[in-house]
Amino acid sequence: MVNSFGNKLQFLEFIPVFQKQPFLYLFIFQAFGIIVGNSILSIEILFSSFGISILAFLVYLNFNGLFKKWSFLIGLASLFFFLGYLTIFLFCTHSFQIEKYEKSATFKMKVIEFQPKKDGWSKGIGEVTLLNSKEKKKERIVFYCQSNSVFDANDYLLVQSDLIPIQNKGNPGEFDMELFWKTKGIRKMSFIDDNSFKLLDRFERSFFQEFIYSLQTSFNNMLEKHLEGENLAVAKAIILGDKSMLDSETKNSFSATGAMHVLAVSGLHIGLILQILMEVAKFFSRLISRKRAVLSILILLWIYSILTGFSPSVIRSIFMFTILVLAQFFGKEQNNINSLFFSAFVLLLFQPMFLFDIGFQLSYLAMVGIYTLYRPIESWYQPKNKIIKYFWQGTAVGFAAQCMTVPLTLYYFHQFPNYFAIANLGLMVVSGLVLGLGIALFALHYIPLIGKLTGFLLMISIAGMLWFIQWVEHLPGAVAYGFNLPFILVPIISFLTFFLVKITSNRLIWKLTAIAFSFSLVLVIYDRWYSLNDSHICVLNQNKLSLIVKSKNQLICLYNDDYQNLEKIKFTAESYLKCFPGKIQYISFRNKNVNLEISKHKLSLMKENSDFLLKIDNHKFRFVHSEKSTNNLTPNTFFMPWIEDSKSLKKGAIILPLNS
Repeated sequence: MVNSFGNKLQFLEFIPVFQKQPFLYLFIFQAFGIIVGNSILSIEILFSSFGISILAFLVYLNFNGLFKKWSFLIGLASLFFFLGYLTIFLFCTHSFQIEKYEKSATFKMKVIEFQPKKDGWSKGIGEVTLLNSKEKKKERIVFYCQSNSVFDANDYLLVQSDLIPIQNKGNPGEFDMELFWKTKGIRKMSFIDDNSFKLLDRFERSFFQEFIYSLQTSFNNMLEKHLEGENLAVAKAIILGDKSMLDSETKNSFSATGAMHVLAVSGLHIGLILQILMEVAKFFSRLISRKRAVLSILILLWIYSILTGFSPSVIRSIFMFTILVLAQFFGKEQNNINSLFFSAFVLLLFQPMFLFDIGFQLSYLAMVGIYTLYRPIESWYQPKNKIIKYFWQGTAVGFAAQCMTVPLTLYYFHQFPNYFAIANLGLMVVSGLVLGLGIALFALHYIPLIGKLTGFLLMISIAGMLWFIQWVEHLPGAVAYGFNLPFILVPIISFLTFFLVKITSNRLIWKLTAIAFSFSLVLVIYDRWYSLNDSHICVLNQNKLSLIVKSKNQLICLYNDDYQNLEKIKFTAESYLKCFPGKIQYISFRNKNVNLEISKHKLSLMKENSDFLLKIDNHKFRFVHSEKSTNNLTPNTFFMPWIEDSKSLKKGAIILPLNS
């Protein structure tokens, strides 16, 4: 009875799909386990999921039909949920051992990597071992150093400094620095000066390390010989993955045009290099077979990953393309989606926090879009001219990737580059040319005239890229700010976009999807309209009282500091402006009271002893600076971030509604 009922319903017809691309589903189960584990680390959940999978497997062995299929799926889901939960459990247990804030701690630190800067703070990653603790706990930290010393990997230092937990300030639009470093197994940072460390031991590089270092030095010298200034900074970022020379103006230009991914060695670069090397290999088809050429190219890509610092984004991209290429050339049946998620599945086994990395999410969503939506989009227009067709195919690839990544970029970055299609179409050609000329320069540098010509062409290409990016940036309405999507809308819009493009045969389903998509789009537009026209007071989480008064598109930033530290305030305010755009004016109230009018609202800010009193129309807000008693205080009393309280700014910025 059950069997016939199950057969009639054909409830699990997607099982054959599972057989074709099992790692898509296994990845989903694994990812769910990692997400739960990151939120709740509980040994009970860990073993209960394993117990359910064993129970389902026993049911699977004893029943047939529908129950057999359900038990198989439940067992499989719980088993890989257990696997994901186990990997994040072991990762957190191994990586994060120093639990509390350590003030003036004495620790031994092994330098893992170091990025020197001529001006400002140099940044590095080190593995520390506390010396004043009974248990020799180890943990990775990020350290910042103003010393003129340059450290190498495997240097050992004796350091006395604070180990400070990395925490977000919770100001609107700020980058999630806490999650960013946690994905790399880091939760603490330290600041080091000349008087706080001593070099204990400096290890000589191995033969392989010396070989890689000499290659990196040679390639840097080649670029420096032919390029300078902004061109050199962009070349090092695109070709070698070194972004230390990039200034904020260049980064903002690429960000405003939706082309920030070009400045980071990622899937785009690896795909372009792979394509370039494949084209070069065709000229030697008589000397080497295609499979051997593919293996040789993959080895070169892994060597390239070492030259660019072996960063997680590069490892991710090269591993992903390695799996895809090997599956294509050596697999009997090719399923790109299965190969793609197999690579993601393996990466999460070794580094489960990759799942929360923005680059990981965007890379895989872009590839999903390209593999599933490129053909439907490309079929919209079939030009006969080969040149037009080439550019249309490139545009279709960009649209396919953007269809899956736009909701996530709106959620993370609160902005949308309106001319991304133009920018990506131009960069598709220029970035490939820059990478190709960069590789050619390394190969031809020592050949007289040819090397100089290659360097000159590289300089012209980068200059053209920068001109093009700046031209797009200055087009009217280049960037739309003010998007504050709730996270739930991200997967909803992504799925609706996917079905809207993919499903064309069933008109009813397509119309229903179009209605749901339009409704979601209306919610996004309304949310942005509300952000543009909202009126409120945002009290920022800063060491000194700083607040932004917003009345529709008029904004005033009041800060308790001098002009020299205005740049720090502007940095925080610029992040805020991505969420709540408008024209902003900066006013310091250091050593003076402020009285002003914004729209129809009268505002005054005055100092009372060590506290500040803010009056907006008929409302009063008090900001407490001292550690005095918190009893009998008004509901509109707030505390500076160093004071522990439920209404402390330590918990993040406070937004107070401003009546119209």
